[in-house]
Amino acid sequence: MKILFIILSVFFSFSATQASEVSIWFEKESNQFLEIISNNKGTENENFEKYKIFVKKNFATKSIAYGLIGEKIINNSSKIELSIYVDAFTDYLIKTIYKLANSNSSSSIILKDVDIKDDIYILKSEISYKKSSADLYWKVINTGSSFKIIDVIVENTSYFVTKKSEFNKILRKNKGSLSALVKEIKKI
Repeated sequence: MKILFIILSVFFSFSATQASEVSIWFEKESNQFLEIISNNKGTENENFEKYKIFVKKNFATKSIAYGLIGEKIINNSSKIELSIYVDAFTDYLIKTIYKLANSNSSSSIILKDVDIKDDIYILKSEISYKKSSADLYWKVINTGSSFKIIDVIVENTSYFVTKKSEFNKILRKNKGSLSALVKEIKKI
């Protein structure tokens, strides 16, 4: 019984340490994001470049991109095709976040809770703008050298699930053609 207590104590203190690390990372990065949103001094191009740096630093873009198309498409595509797709998806994600952020003058992001499930951190936050607020859940992984966002859930709607459905529809319509998907996401 004593050994079980020691093991559980070590596990919970390790989990608390990990939760603390991801909380510190989230606070720092969400504050940086708010600074980018509220930057009225930079040109549109300068601000877009800041979003680009932010997304590349904080999102697991390759993992997300691969997860959206599935293993069969990955296995049937060349490295060059996959690289072009990942680049197009990354640009698409940056543009999406840029458009969303510029349409909202967000005033605060508050971290409410951190949960760990299957080595994925689930960060519950609240984003407030003007007189309203929304709950956001961030699925985050620890890559060993940093934390990376793999999904954002806004009011019970997963970005990953939504995009996977959209991308699968495009792939089915075009007989699994990754280049057709790239053309479609570049249009958006």
